[in-house]
Formats: sequence, C-alpha cells, structure tokens
Amino acid sequence: MTDLMDRSGLKRRACHLGALLVMVGLVDPAVAQDANYRLAPGDRVAVSVYGQADLSGEFGVGGGGSLFLPLIGEVSVSAMTLPEAQKQISERLGDGFLQRPVVSLRITEMRPIYMLGDVRLPGSYPFRYGSSVLSGIALAGGFGVPEQAQINLRTEFLAADERVRVLEANRRLYLIRRARLEAQRQNRNSFEAPFDPPDEGSVGHILAEERDILTAQQGALSQAVLSLQAQKPRLEAEIAGVRAQRASEETQLQLIQSHIEDYQKLMASGLARRYQGIEFQREEARNRGAIARMNSDLARLDLALGDLVLRLQETKDAYYRKVMSELQDVTTRLVETETQLPIVREIREAKLQSGGTLAAFSGAPLKRKVFVTRVQDKAPATFEATESTLLAPGDIVDIRREPASPALQSNAASFGDRATQRVSENRP
Repeated sequence: MTDLMDRSGLKRRACHLGALLVMVGLVDPAVAQDANYRLAPGDRVAVSVYGQADLSGEFGVGGGGSLFLPLIGEVSVSAMTLPEAQKQISERLGDGFLQRPVVSLRITEMRPIYMLGDVRLPGSYPFRYGSSVLSGIALAGGFGVPEQAQINLRTEFLAADERVRVLEANRRLYLIRRARLEAQRQNRNSFEAPFDPPDEGSVGHILAEERDILTAQQGALSQAVLSLQAQKPRLEAEIAGVRAQRASEETQLQLIQSHIEDYQKLMASGLARRYQGIEFQREEARNRGAIARMNSDLARLDLALGDLVLRLQETKDAYYRKVMSELQDVTTRLVETETQLPIVREIREAKLQSGGTLAAFSGAPLKRKVFVTRVQDKAPATFEATESTLLAPGDIVDIRREPASPALQSNAASFGDRATQRVSENRP
C-alpha cells in the first residue's frame, strides 16, 4: 500500500514538473502541433516570450511572409516550420535585445480554404486536418442550384468587385499614412506618396489631408517646446538676480560684523553704550535671515529650472511615443489588407469565370471538374483534383461545370478569356 502511494506521489510530481518545464519553455510547445507545417501569409500565430509580456501576443503573417513583432520589427518566417520560426525569433531577440530569450510559437489560426464556383455558399472556411474537397463542398452547402446561381451571379460579382476596390483604397490610405508617420518619426517637414498613383486625383485629397495633419502636429509640438523654452531665460534671470542680492547681503554682513568687533572694543574700554551694540547685533541677525531666504529662493528656482528641462523632454517623448504607436497600428492594418487583396482579386476573377460557365451551360447535362490552387515553393500552382483529394491550408477550390458538347466548351473558354482580360483591365 505504501509503495502504491509513493508511486502515485511520484507521478503527480512528474506531471507538475512537466507542466513547469512547458511554462518556462524547456519543453518545446511547437512539438504539440504539426512540426512539418510551414507558415505562409494568412496564418496567425501566438508568440510567447518568457518573462516579457510586452513582447508576447498574437500576430498575423503578412503578405510578404513576415511577422511584425514588437522591438525587433519584421521577421521573415515564410515557408518555415514552427521550430524554425521559433529559432529565428529567438536569434533576433538575442542579438542585442535579450539574454538567452525563451520563445515559444503556437498556431492559433491556419489559413482558411476558399470554396468557389458551383457551390451554394462560396467563401472562406476554417481549415481542419483531414479536410478533403468533398468535405469542403459540404461546408459550402453542397453543389449550387443552377437557378439560384443565375439569380445571384451579378450580385456576387459586384460584391466581390466592391470588396477589391475597398481594400485597394484602404491600402493606398495606409501606405500614405505610414509615409506621413515615418516623416514625423524622422522629424521631416514633408513626404511624398510611396507609390505612383494611376490617377493623382484618386489620392490627391488623401495626400493633402495627411500633409495637413503632419503640419498641424509638428506645429503643435514646436509651439509646446517653444513655450517651455521661453520660460528658461526668465528663470535664469531670476537666479542671477537673487545671487546678486545674496552677494550684496553677504558683503553688508561682513561690514556689520567688523563694526561689531570695533564697537565691542570700545564697550570694553567704557567708551560706548551697550544699547548701541545690541542694535548692531539685531542688524546682523536681519542680514543672516535675508541671506537664508535668498538661499531658499535659489534652491526653489534651481528646482524649477530642472523641472522645466524634464517637462521639455517628456513633451518630446510623448509625441514620439504616440507616433510610434500609430505607426505600428497602421503597419498591422496594412499587412492585413495586403494579405487579403490577392485572395479577393482571385475571388472576383473566379466569379466572372463561373458566371460565364453557368450562362453557357444553361440546360446542358451537368459535368463538374475540381481545380485546386495551392501555393508551392512560394508560387501558386493549379491542378485538377477529385472529391477525395486532401486539402491544405490556403487552398482555393474551384468547382466548375463542364459542358456536354465541345461547342459549349469552346464558348466557356472564350468567355473565361474575356473575363480574365476584364479583371486585368480593372486592376490598378
């Protein structure tokens, strides 16, 4: 019985020790997830730096394949596994920032899969391990109904086109705002658009507004700094005046003390009255009191001068902290927008292509083909799949209806080419 209790206690202590090792980062948390999974734009990961709450959090992999992390900025993790990305971040933090940093990574959200074409509810759906094309079709509500697809075709394309335009406008806004914040951070008085706009009028008002903000905020900072700096000469003049008065009082005190010594000699000889000596001593006390007050005034003025210098530095620090906070927020929004743009453009193009197919095949026997677009070696590749094909995070699944006759197939191909050309013409 005692042996059983001892073994139970050992097991509990081993569990507690294992949990503690995970907490301090001695056990790699990435082992709990797929070590072969490679990160790509659209993934979200939780980064935990032991003992550094300000450096931890949840971050998204941007369109360029990088994480934008506090303190160290962008870290490229594209096509890396969790252990590789974890090592990369640890090395960056250990390069002049932290001593022997303990970093752990965990995937909180994988890239979704996108169901397009002949399904009831096209859109993005969360990826789950073991998902196949058939399960993706089930998530999207099954195969589409021809009549429903025809009715909703134009509305869906217009919604997709609007989404693209909104994201493109947001991207231009964030790029210009980031350029303005960089100018503020570097204390420059002007900046230019970080891209060549196809139409100056489309971004002209944004540039004008951001330039006005730059002028206003730099003007407010300059006014606050000048207002504080203007107080320094006044304080210095007061300090000089008090010091001069103290020097005069000290000289007068020396004269009174010399007079008291001479008068005390006369009193000892009986040639002077004691009452007059008391008056001299009172005058000496008044001088000493005046000098003490002036020393107090000098201490107060020195403290005020030091406080003025501190307030001046705090004003500048608060300004640049605000600029850096806004810069990080704009960079995060820009990364999210650039991550979404390629996908929504692909969705818009797929809407046009599926629209041409549905229009051409109205009333024809239904045949479907499945095409999966997957990023391989940082480049998208499209291949034909079956309903049992296993999906990967970020896959775009396009369910296309095929015509029964070669003539209808030719019409569909022709329409697809025209749709692709129209999408290219609409892109900025």
